[in-house]
Parts: sequence; structure tokens; C-alpha cells
Amino acid sequence: MLSDKKKTSGKRNIIRALGLALAMAVLSGNIRTDAYIDTGRDTRPAPERAEYTLSSTDKYETLYETGTVKYLFRDDRDIIAIVDKRTGYTWKTGIDVPFSKELKNNISKAKTEEEKAAASEPREKSLNTTYIGIANSLVTIEYSELETTKYLSSASESGASSKLMKITGSDNRWRLDVDFSTIDLKLSVYITFGEDTITYDVPFEEMGGEGIAKLTAVLLTPFLGASGGEAEFYDPETGDYGEARAKYMIPGYIFVPDGSGALIRFADNNVAFNPYIGDVYGSDPSTESFYYSEVTDAVPIKSPLMPVFGIAHGNDQAAFVAWADSGAEYLDIIVNPEETKKVKYTWGYPRFEYNMTYYQVYDNAGSGYFTLMKEPNKFDVSMTYRFLAGSGDTGYKADYVGMALAYREHLIDTGMITEKTDVSKDIPIRLDFLMSDVKKSVVGTSQVVVTTVDDVRDILNEMAQMGLTNINSGLIGWQKKAETLAKPAAYKFLSRIGSKSAFTKLIEEFSEKGTDISYSRDFVTINKKMMTYQTNSAKHVNTWYLSVDNSTILPENAPIQETGYALPKRTAEWIEKLSEKADDHSDSFTITGASSVLVSTYDRNGVVTSLTEAEKLISDACAKASENMKLNLETPNMYLWKYMDRFLKAPVGTSQYVFETDSVPFLQIVLHGTTEIYGPYSNFSFYTQSDILRMIDYNISPSFVFTKEPSYLLADTVSSDMYSTEYAQYRDLAVSVYKKVNEILSEVQGYSWTDRTVLESGVIANTYTKNGETKTVYINYTDQEVTCNGTTVPALSAAVR
Repeated sequence: MLSDKKKTSGKRNIIRALGLALAMAVLSGNIRTDAYIDTGRDTRPAPERAEYTLSSTDKYETLYETGTVKYLFRDDRDIIAIVDKRTGYTWKTGIDVPFSKELKNNISKAKTEEEKAAASEPREKSLNTTYIGIANSLVTIEYSELETTKYLSSASESGASSKLMKITGSDNRWRLDVDFSTIDLKLSVYITFGEDTITYDVPFEEMGGEGIAKLTAVLLTPFLGASGGEAEFYDPETGDYGEARAKYMIPGYIFVPDGSGALIRFADNNVAFNPYIGDVYGSDPSTESFYYSEVTDAVPIKSPLMPVFGIAHGNDQAAFVAWADSGAEYLDIIVNPEETKKVKYTWGYPRFEYNMTYYQVYDNAGSGYFTLMKEPNKFDVSMTYRFLAGSGDTGYKADYVGMALAYREHLIDTGMITEKTDVSKDIPIRLDFLMSDVKKSVVGTSQVVVTTVDDVRDILNEMAQMGLTNINSGLIGWQKKAETLAKPAAYKFLSRIGSKSAFTKLIEEFSEKGTDISYSRDFVTINKKMMTYQTNSAKHVNTWYLSVDNSTILPENAPIQETGYALPKRTAEWIEKLSEKADDHSDSFTITGASSVLVSTYDRNGVVTSLTEAEKLISDACAKASENMKLNLETPNMYLWKYMDRFLKAPVGTSQYVFETDSVPFLQIVLHGTTEIYGPYSNFSFYTQSDILRMIDYNISPSFVFTKEPSYLLADTVSSDMYSTEYAQYRDLAVSVYKKVNEILSEVQGYSWTDRTVLESGVIANTYTKNGETKTVYINYTDQEVTCNGTTVPALSAAVR
């Protein structure tokens, strides 16, 4: 339990004094004015140490105890306390505060002022009755009533009741039965205690009552690890509560899997923010509010690729990491920064979605109304929390690195990823080739060819002569009619690019040289000029075909402006069909679209293919394709990692929400040593010295996309966004970028990535180990030379110790 600190009355005077002292220090030259300034794209130094005292558990009963953790329960508030024996730190699944009515009753029963003081607890200022129930609860439901979203908790003051029972024959398994009588809904939460873990299972088949028609989501332990708060404290001298003051804000952060990974540090915000909503695996277009959407030129949001998040308190003191093993396809990771919804806490939690509101269109004019789905999403929830402590002496350290390593261990244990043993001395490089696309012509369309089979051969040979040998490549737009109009599984060639035999000869020739070349294809995006929608396109829950308006980002005279999404079963069929043909002569196969987009589909009778079923269809197709070939997957979701050999276009950074304070390589730490990881195409402004350092810091290999001819020839095609691809312009840059990155990362090939530390702003130390040997890679993003543990690192450079 963390201690409370009062704000001093002279806060403004202190700030003024600090400002004056800072100005004098700068003028005197005691502080560098050219110091590195952190942004949300960097990782900042670790938080301050948290101050905490032993938490009171007088009203708790022990449920289970291991050598590491003691688990207790407070029945009247549905709160589990987790006492970590390694540090004495106590976590609580709720903030453990009373309702106002409970406070009044406790005080009224007291006879003396001493008894009143003992009976009183801090009175929450920014939480109403509903939010106190949420803040204490083990499970909260979200439901829709008269087009209004409402909340009801297992610890609500009224309208719900719960009972915790031990599972017969088990020491570490319990069941919490919750009756949300307000809407007539019952559910059970199975709780399993491990050495340092808690797993919550919510089986769908045990949900019952008419209220299931109103249920939209289930939230688990929403205030576990929350920081901040504002409360009124009882004053024995006046016999009443005094003015509200801030509670002690725990230093720390919430980790979310936004892009490569983001930290949202606890802060006293001056403005309210919208919540962070991480829709794991991306939003399902079939259950969005409308059947149509528009692509804009705004910075795209990066959808979480992993069903994981975590919270850290202090500096290497206490943390937890939580992941979903079931229900991930319906999971949102929510973070409410302090001041959001006028709540003075920063809090994060998993939200599992069972139903959603959509616009039901009933005529061609677009008339309609908003309604809930007739049937809820049917899936089971399984969410595990693992508690970390200290600086790594007793397990994984209590920070985002420890979270990543713990999650990595779980994925290895469950067979989702596997450590590789055959690692080359030099890092690889990805060189993709855009071969063609189509544009409008006087009659119909014509295919614009910018790279031929012979061009690919010449470029790869020249790259090898310039010192790049560990190369793999993907061919984009290789089909007749290109990617825009060719059916995904079509195995037809255009003689101006190369015949079927020419492609086969190219691929086999370079396979003998150790360079694998693969066909690349998007198996999800379709359009009406490519094929009929009747048997191929996914439908929205309102039964209209899904539609995406791309006119904002495409040239006016591009051959298409609107796209749709393929049926999941068609996507799976096309992957299997084309991969079988490629398997005759290619060592690998590249999948785009289907690796990162998950779509359900509906008809008038309801769901035809759910997200759970779509995930299995795509997974099975990839499993079959990977039996004889390496799979190159573009930004793949976690459920495909077990079939993946190369991770293409790995995110390096976040969606850049203003409340995201740090970017971290969580994704790269999780996957390190299990697959080859490539960054975004360096052609497109990812080749500066800082970007090269980012590749070294995040341990990713460079990638480029080339065309032999100038890219302006594609200006009237869907590939117009590939605006800078001409090989002659990037030949020397590709070699330079690769050699700079390889010079450092080749030193730690085959090593385990065990730690990452910010030594000071702009200076990172990455620790790698192998067979008892330790190497440290120092990355200096600043424009000043620094010395790290005796190693001199020049400005804007990296070094290995």
C-alpha cells in the first residue's frame, strides 16, 4: 500500500524558485543547453523509486500461498490482494475504497472521536458510486440500455451480488459466481493461482439470463495497478472530512502493445484525453458501426499485434504483465490517462467485447437505425497476470523488458514461437521488387512494367558484388494484371515482365546462391474489377458488402477507387492454392494483408464466419504453406507467429498519441532470436543516421523496395504511394545502411537479448548474453560524445563492448 503525500501550500513559489535557479545555471554554463530532448519516439530514463509501506490486509482471508506470493481476498469488496514475498509489495485488484453510505454507517456507529478516526477511510473525490464499484471490482460488465452504455460491477453498491467458492478437489482454483440482477445476467469467473500468476477464465457457456442480449463487454480487474487519485481525509479535530487533496501518485507506467511498444507514464495531467483503445489484431470491419469506411492521409493507427499489456510501479520494484490465451480476437486494451472522464487515476485493463452497436440500413437510400447484434460473440476468456519483482535477482525484472521476456517465455512454452539455432554470422537484408501495376488506358487498362525478371537478376548480382550476400527478396506485382486486378491465386504471367519459365529459372538460380526469392501477394483486399463480390466478398453484420473508399489517397484516374475484403474462407483457399504452385520452385512465400487483417462475415441468418473461425482458417492455410517453404509475413498478428520465418515491416515506434511518453522495442525483444525481423522500407525516410541507430537499438534488419525504372511511371496506379523506388538512386544507400547496421548487430548474432537500459537521455545500453559471455551495445542518439562504462561512443553512433 502506497503512502499519501500532501501538496505543499507553497507549490507555486517552489516552481518559480526552480525556474530562476535553472535559468541562472544555464547562464553560468553549469547545464548544457544542447542536451538531448526526449520525445514520445524515444525511451526516457527509468521512473523514480516508488515509496510504499506494507498494506493492511486485516479484512482479507488467505486463499492460497506459494513460495513467491500470498493471495488474499476481501469478500465485501471483491478484491484480491497479491502480497509479493520477494519485496513485500502488495498489489490489489481494486483500489479498496468504501462507498459514501458505508463511510457514514461506520462513523455513525463509532461513539468516540478516536473510534470515528479509526473507522473512517479516505473519501474518494473524483469517483461516484458507479466508479467506486468499478474501482473495487474483480469483474465489471458493460451493457447497452436505450442506446446508453452503462456499467455494473461485481462490487457494485446495489444491483449485483457475488460469491467466491473453492473448486472441490483443488487447492489453487476458485470460482466467483456473479449475479448482475439489474439486467438478469449471471456469469462465472474461474480463478487459478500459480507460483506468481493469476489466471481468470470466463466460459461463455456459463453465462445465462436475459441480460446477455444487453451485454456488450466484460472488464477484468480494471483498477489493478492504478495510480493517482484524489480524496478527502477525516479530521478528528473538526469531526468531519477536510478539503480534497491528491493521493500519492506512484511513479511508473502502463505498457501497451501499440506499434513496437509504448509506455504511458503516470502523470498529473492538466487536460482530459480520450482513452487509448488498442483493438487487438485490428478492428473487424464487419462489426464496425457502418459497412463503409474511408482511408485518409492521416497518420495510420498501429493496431496491437499481441494480446498483452502491463503496469510497472517504481524503478525495478514491482510490475505485472498480462496476456490473453483465449478471446484475444475480441480483446480491447484500454488505458484511461489521468483526468479522462474526470477521474483522477490513470488505469488500464482488458475489455472483452461480446456485442456492439451498428447501423442497420434498410433501403438503397441509406436509411436505417442503430441497433445491437442479434446474437453476441460466443467465445471463452482466459487472461493471465504474472507478477514481477525487483531488478532481476529473483526472476524477470520489474519493467517493460521483464514483461517482454516473461511473455516471450510464455509464447515459447506454448509453442507459439521457437528459438532458432541456425543463425548466420551477418544479419540479412530484405530487397523487394515492385514489378508492375495497372493504370487506365484509352480502352480499359494497361499494365505499367517497371521491373523485369532480367532487371531483378542484374540488381541482385550487383548487390552481391558490392558486398551484400545474405539477401532475400519478394516480388510484388508479378502477375498478369498485377496486384490491383489479378485474382489473388492467379498463376499467370506477362511476357513483358517474364514468362513462367523465366521466373522459375530466376528463383532457382538464386536459390543455389543462397538468396531466396518469393512471390508476394495480398489475399484480403479485393475490388469489383478484380472479381465478383457475390461469392467472394465479406459482408457487414447489416448484410451489406464491406466497402472502403480510397479516393483520398489514390490518384483521381487510378483504375479503382473502392475496395472490399475477401471472405475468410476465400483468403484461406487462395493462400493454399498459390503457395502450392510456388512450392514447385521457390524456397519461400510472402503473404501480405491476410497476415494482419482479421475479418468476420455475416448474412441474413447471422454470423457465417466469426473472428475465431476466421483466425483458424488463416492459421491452417499458413500452417500448410509453411510445411515446405519459409513464410515471409508482413506485420503478422501473434496467432501466425508459429508459422513465420521472417517478420516484414516490423513497426518501429508507436501511433504517437500525445499521452504516450515512450517508445520501446517490446515486440522486438519478444521475438528476438525466433525469427528474422525487418524494419519498414528504408526508401521512405527511414535512412537517416538516427534511423540507422534505431535499427541497431531495436535489433532489426534493413529492407528496401526497388524498381528498375523511375517510380513516377506508377503515378496513375494504385502503387502511386511507392514514390521513391528507383534502384539507381538507392543502390549506394542500401549498401551503406546495411554495412552500418551489420557492423554492430553481427557482433551479437546468436546472442540472447536480456536487458535494455537508458543510461541517460538519448543513450541506450542493450545487453546480450551467450554461453556465459555478455556483450553490451551502446547507442548514442545525442550529438555529443559519451563514455559508457569505459567505452567511448561518438555522437550519433553505436559501439559494442
